[in-house]
Amino acid sequence: MKKILLLFFLLPVYILASEVSPDLESEYSEAVQLYNEKEFSQSYELLSKLYLTKLSDAKLNFYLGRSAYETGHYEVALAAFERVEMLDSGNVRNKLEMARTYFMLKMYEDSELKFKEILANPNLPQNVRINVELFLAKVTKVQEKSFTYASFDLDFLYDSNVNFGSLDSKYNIGIGTLPGRKSQGDLAFQLFGDIVNMYDIGDRNGLVLKNHLKVYAKAYSKLDTYNIQYMSYTPSLLYKETKYLYEFVLGLDSLYLGGIDYMRTLSVVPRFEYSHTNSLKSMIHFKYQNKSYKQAAQADLAANHYELAYLLQDILTPSSYIQGNTILLQEKKIQGSRDDVDYFEYRFSAIYSNQFSSKYGAEIFGEYRGRYYSDKSTLFNSVRSDQGFLIVGTMNMKIKKHLRLHIKSDYNRVQSNQAIFSYGKFTITTGLNLTF
Repeated sequence: MKKILLLFFLLPVYILASEVSPDLESEYSEAVQLYNEKEFSQSYELLSKLYLTKLSDAKLNFYLGRSAYETGHYEVALAAFERVEMLDSGNVRNKLEMARTYFMLKMYEDSELKFKEILANPNLPQNVRINVELFLAKVTKVQEKSFTYASFDLDFLYDSNVNFGSLDSKYNIGIGTLPGRKSQGDLAFQLFGDIVNMYDIGDRNGLVLKNHLKVYAKAYSKLDTYNIQYMSYTPSLLYKETKYLYEFVLGLDSLYLGGIDYMRTLSVVPRFEYSHTNSLKSMIHFKYQNKSYKQAAQADLAANHYELAYLLQDILTPSSYIQGNTILLQEKKIQGSRDDVDYFEYRFSAIYSNQFSSKYGAEIFGEYRGRYYSDKSTLFNSVRSDQGFLIVGTMNMKIKKHLRLHIKSDYNRVQSNQAIFSYGKFTITTGLNLTF
């Protein structure tokens, strides 16, 4: 009702202002140029005179809000961001600026609620999510409490090839021809939980302690030997400056397969993020992980895992982004003589995400990868090499403030020089996401 009354009040002003001389367009262009050059005092001076001529221009109001924020005119900034919210309710960047402005106005509860609304968006880039978490840590520190939020997915899915059955019905080895693995499809339920706690532990040094717990369970209708239970705990320390973000992560993972205690891992991940511009960011991380298997039959799968990743992200609009990823992997066996442990792998992938409106969003992910093993297989009399690709499409719809419906479909295909390891599979998943 408040928004409707505001628009009703401003409508006559807008009609009169729309008849102002078109010469003001040149001043608008000058103001935008000054804004892009970060001359916020000058851009604020011009935009504060022009905004009545373009009340329905979401970009102008956003530029005004940002200029006002940077020059300490927080009430003006909030009013501008509220106009953008009415004109473009799917603008994620504007929601972030509103939350920051609430904080500067000491409206801490409003700031916390707005930040949590942003976190409920599944299309939020991971690095932006971390920055929002850091802001929330500051908000809750002022309120003398820590910040915790959780997200839960309950899904129903169909998997066409649960057992990674072979593409071909037969394959050749040195002693003759053997039948391939026949693919088996099945229905399943899965549950994913994500719980994050942030605590600002520094007065001036900006250090934040993050505790992150993930739990995952998948139960198939018939093929229960492929049921999965997984838990990951990753505490980390974060430090943020204007253009830099440092994070040091420790990881502990536990995997149960078919109800059997299957694998444990320990990992260390230093991560670094650099902002080239307001929209272009680079992210790099190195990961060391020790994998140990709990069952005697898999003990010689134990390996040291090394990973180096570089990610380049471009924020295309306040509601969309594209990200390219390059990842190099290597695993080295700890014991035994298996030929399927030591390998080198590369992955090239891209993500495009768009929050089309406050209600609908979508994401497309594509990846190409190659894996090359080190040891020659005596069974196939060759060194194994695989190439594969993965395509994933996801759509989500907001049902209520903290409840969303999502539908995801993916196709995964691998071609190997050892035919038994070639496979194709697709899954389709639909479910609900709840955040609080």
